[in-house]
Formats: sequence, C-alpha cells, structure tokens
Amino acid sequence: MMNISSIAKDNIRDDLHHASILIYKMQILSMYHLLWATYWQSGLGQLIKQTPEQQQINYVVYSMNISFWSKEIKQIITTMEEQNIDTYTSPMNLVCYHKQELERQLRQMKIDLNEKVNHVSGYNLKVEQLLQDYITENLHEFRKEIQYEIKIITYDYQIEAIKQEFHRQNSSEYQKKLMEQSCLKRDEKETAEQELKYLQERIDHFNASDQSFEHSAIIDSIENVETRQQLQQQWRKIIEQAKGDFCMLSLKIAEDQRSRAELNYDNQVNKMYSIHDNASDFTILPLKMVDLISEHCQMIGELIQSVYNYKIECFRLKLKNG
Repeated sequence: MMNISSIAKDNIRDDLHHASILIYKMQILSMYHLLWATYWQSGLGQLIKQTPEQQQINYVVYSMNISFWSKEIKQIITTMEEQNIDTYTSPMNLVCYHKQELERQLRQMKIDLNEKVNHVSGYNLKVEQLLQDYITENLHEFRKEIQYEIKIITYDYQIEAIKQEFHRQNSSEYQKKLMEQSCLKRDEKETAEQELKYLQERIDHFNASDQSFEHSAIIDSIENVETRQQLQQQWRKIIEQAKGDFCMLSLKIAEDQRSRAELNYDNQVNKMYSIHDNASDFTILPLKMVDLISEHCQMIGELIQSVYNYKIECFRLKLKNG
C-alpha cells in the first residue's frame, strides 16, 4: 500500500506540473498581449513617441501621431466582411476586444496560479523563478517571432508616417512619382544586397555539409574493389567540381544583380538631387521633400534588413535543431 509520504510527494509533483503549465500559458498570452497592444498603440497613433530632444536630433521632422492599422488587422477585417461576420464594426473594436480578452485571461491565470501554489510545501519565489527561466528558454523561438512581428509593424508605422507627411506637402503627381521610383529602387537595391548575404549563408552550409549524392548506388554495386574505389574517387572529384562551379555561378549572378540594383539606386538619388539643385522654381522639389524621400528609402532599407536577418536566424536555428 502506498504510504502517506509517497502520496504527498505525488501531489506536490502534480501541483508543480499544473503550475508549470499555467506559467507556460501565461508567458504565451503575455507575448500575444504585447503584439495586440502594439496593434492598439498603432491604431491610436501612439506607437512611436518622440521627445522634443529626439525631434531636434532628426534632420527631417514629421508627425508620428498617425492612426495606422497593419496589414494583419486589415486582412482580418476583410475576411470577416467577406464572410458577413459583423462582430466587430471597426479595426479598433477588433483590437480592443482581443487585447482586453488577453488581459482577462492573464488575470484569471494569475489567480489560478496563486491558488495552486499557496498550499504547495516548499514553493517560493526561487522555485517560481527557476520554472519561469526554464519555460522562457524553451519559448525562445516563439518570443523571437513575436518580437520580429512587432519590429515589422513599427517600421510599417514609421514608413506610413513619412508618406502622410509627404502628402501634407501638397505633393504633385510628378513629386509622388519621383518618390515612388526612389523607394522602388531602394527596395531593389536592399533586396539584392540581402539576397546575396542570405545566399552566402546557405552556400556556406551547403559546402560544409555531407551530401548524400556524393555516393553513387551504381558505383557501390560494383563487386571489384579496386575498380569501385577508383570510380568513387573520380565521382567525388566530379561532384566537388560541380558543387564549386554551381556556388560560384550562383554568387556571380547574385553579385551582378546587387551591382545593377546599387547603380540604379545611386542614379536615382543623383537624379533627385539634380532636380532639386537645378530647378528654377524651388517648389518643383523642395528640400523638405528630398529629405522625406531619403528618410523613406532609409526606412525601407532597414525594414528589408530586418526581414532577412530574421530569415537567416531562422535558417541557422533550423540547422541547429536538425
């Protein structure tokens, strides 16, 4: 018969298991709440708050107080409209509901956790911190994903703020076209640059890894040992040469694309400054517009860098996890 001590230990183990599950769920919900709070701040126009000191540092000033809904929120609203679901009448209603629901669930889980651990013998802040640290470590990938999504939302918010400031300058169709072309060229330049970087990362892994095609089933089936070994050596040399040629060709194509995109962007920038400097009428392309276009291009570059940095991080993590 199981003694009282064994029963007590089993109960403590079960309580700690349930507490761990609650802590795990709370960390998940906290990260989702951070994401939905970001949507909410973006919709309110409070995602990026500049102090007067920061405004003085920036060479181009534009208002960050804009209402902006990310493409994820717009997609949810569009899908609901297509399905004739009218639960939420606006993006703000949708975001507020999810944000408040997450807050309600977190409050309830906090109550449940306190009730669960209050009667667990030996449970203290140190034990809880150990559980928190262990769970945090195992949620590293998920946390990185949420942080990445928030970073993208923040860049999109800032880019939209620049666009709105540009339109507030009573920009003409010609000026809008110039901005569009400049941003497109910067997008192409940065994408080509980051694609080359990402390609190099994959090639480095490809060259370092053992590939199954380095062995030939036909050669392995040859019974004569000497003949089989000679053919295997020749086969490996051919494969190594082919791998090297393939990698060099891939890099050459990517480098050429990068060089062309960089030249096209540089030409576009020179064209923009030439229009500004040589215009007989300063209203053709005012300096404020030039600064806004440059800032817009800068943000596009940083956004694309963030996207590819995350792709490379995910690629490395996938290799690490097998």
